[in-house]
Amino acid sequence: MDSVQYLFSIETRGIKLGIQRTLDIMDVCGNPHTGMPAIQVAGTNGKGSVCAMLANIFKTEGYKTGLFTSPHLVNVNERIRINGVSITNNDIHFFINKYKINIEKIESTFFETMTAMAFWYFKKENVDIAILETGLGGRLDSVSICEPIVTIITPISFDHIEVLGDSLEKIAFEKAGVLKKGVKCISAKQEKSAANILIDQANKIGCPLSFINGNNYSEHCINIPGKHQQENAHLSVSALSYIKKFNFSDTSIAKGLLSVKWFGRNQIIRNNPVVIFDVAHNVAGMNSFLDYYNSLKIIGSSVLIIALQTRKHIESVIPILTSTFKVIVCTETKGRNPMPANILRSLFTNHKVKVIPNPEEAILWGFQKLSNNGALAIIGTHCLGPAVSNVFKISFDKY
Repeated sequence: MDSVQYLFSIETRGIKLGIQRTLDIMDVCGNPHTGMPAIQVAGTNGKGSVCAMLANIFKTEGYKTGLFTSPHLVNVNERIRINGVSITNNDIHFFINKYKINIEKIESTFFETMTAMAFWYFKKENVDIAILETGLGGRLDSVSICEPIVTIITPISFDHIEVLGDSLEKIAFEKAGVLKKGVKCISAKQEKSAANILIDQANKIGCPLSFINGNNYSEHCINIPGKHQQENAHLSVSALSYIKKFNFSDTSIAKGLLSVKWFGRNQIIRNNPVVIFDVAHNVAGMNSFLDYYNSLKIIGSSVLIIALQTRKHIESVIPILTSTFKVIVCTETKGRNPMPANILRSLFTNHKVKVIPNPEEAILWGFQKLSNNGALAIIGTHCLGPAVSNVFKISFDKY
């Protein structure tokens, strides 16, 4: 079994909330996170986009920038990057070969191991800054062992309710776990119930917390389409103003946003006809995607290819999907918890929906139904990445 296969083999350990195992594996690795400047980003949607924007701004300014995000689209290497370039298989092999006995002894999970590997790699390569996307929640997430110079919270909405809680207040409490005493936190505009939780937790620990209101800020030119990306850009730029150890020119900020790449976010794969790929996997994400999709003013036949992971709840957005797309195809992906295509189809009650379990076949079938002025939308999960990559012969490796 090679090192990448080994990583996927420990996915069977599932999700184990808590940071003790992460601390244990970090200790074995020499605590590479200690003293490393970091920016931690939490929230429900937009975390990855904010991380990508920040990383590209730092890179454009000339800083050696580590980026840790999750999940990946095709290759696990995508999760750990320096200046846009993924960690090599050789580095993964070296890390696993050196620490495998400890990983087994500690029983660290896939995500905990990846987090340790990211810090180890960033330390080895002597990065100037690490930009870190929180995996799940915040309070008990592995990434929260970092020593941030600023934290960011994107809009909080319903997702992973089986783990984080079934109310916005419970979810916000978990997200608030990224707050640190004396470390500035910039938050997007939040629902009142979520905002109140963040304020309460910030006051308890002595964290300076500011909210952006989503209004009265200048438009940024961003290489990721969609109205909600303006808020992500504003969050990113606002955070920079609270960082004292790094300097940024207005030119670098503008160039960083203009050249940022973040695949699977309103990503136009091709034109004439339009093919668009978005990893929206919850109601808030799908509403943001639909807002952008409607702005394209597609006049021809529209086809939706959709796959989900289990435990996803998108019932409230089903009527909008069925009114927007002429044809809907339910498919399913590989991975740890895919929703069977027939189960997904059952969510579309009283609507004619086609089931094609193989995602590549689903995409090809949908593409063949298009006219030149039509569009094919592929949404629902990062796990559609391999099918999109194979069908359209594109790579998600280098940003």
